[in-house]
Amino acid sequence: MYIRSKEEALGAMARILELPGRPAQIVDSTVQVALCMTAEARLFMLDVQAAVIGGGLEGLRKRREEALAKLTETKIRRRAPGVDVRKDAVLDQIGAALDLLKMVGVAVEVFPALGSRHPQWEIARFIHENESFVREAVEAGLRRRGRPEHAALEQKVLTRIEEKKPWWPEWADSIRQACAHYVKSLAKSDDAHPRANDPELLFAVICMSEERAREVLDRMARTSAELRDCLAGIRARLDLVLSAQEEDAR
Repeated sequence: MYIRSKEEALGAMARILELPGRPAQIVDSTVQVALCMTAEARLFMLDVQAAVIGGGLEGLRKRREEALAKLTETKIRRRAPGVDVRKDAVLDQIGAALDLLKMVGVAVEVFPALGSRHPQWEIARFIHENESFVREAVEAGLRRRGRPEHAALEQKVLTRIEEKKPWWPEWADSIRQACAHYVKSLAKSDDAHPRANDPELLFAVICMSEERAREVLDRMARTSAELRDCLAGIRARLDLVLSAQEEDAR
């Protein structure tokens, strides 16, 4: 059966989880990826495969690194001049943030109430600190799709997130406004991946890390040029990872 949407991808993964043993599940999920008829469904199926049965964040990290390794030097220079894919620590941090957001995307599709109650960056922080719990809950949620007990499991996850909800800092809105302003101007100058021009994605990636947030705030206290350079550097790395993964999934 061909897969054309996220909903169909989740249904396929629910059936795969009924197979006995991880090896059989991994083989069948790889077959199902090949049956995805749209780029959106294929990318999502790969995310679900990695997040649920392929090692979670570690599986997503390996997939990301493999995709980046396939980029030509020409593409790297064009999209992120001066970035060494093998050694750039900031690139790895931005990539890890995107991995977390992929886990968020899977969790929200399995438990829709999460997305309506919490912003992406907040769920990502929770997953970073509670990965095993989330992976087990998502797998159980997939197995219980359409059953009454699914709602109880969703509420359990919501309760845990509420208990761990971080303080929403007073500076967050300033960062969001800066992202919206500078992404709009940066988007006019290149052909970056569409998601790299999403100010909410840039904002989420920044707020997921106290260190990144404080760096941006520090630049805001200096000059507009320094702030622009800081946000442009994050955006360039977002573009590099997103483009590499999209190309790898074709």
